[in-house]
Amino acid sequence: MNLLQGIRMEYAKVQWPKKSEIKHTTVWVIVMSSVLSLYLGVFDIIASRLLKMLASVIGG
Repeated sequence: MNLLQGIRMEYAKVQWPKKSEIKHTTVWVIVMSSVLSLYLGVFDIIASRLLKMLASVIGG
């Protein structure tokens, strides 16, 4: 058995996802990325304001 035959045999074993599964997981990734970016954005705003307040109290 040569390399190409081995590759073809392994490629035939691959179970490709259905179109509906691809759509579902794509939507899930987009939603979770949006939620995470919103969370990190809010955290960044709060952290920067707290650091500015701390700097003004310390005298920076």
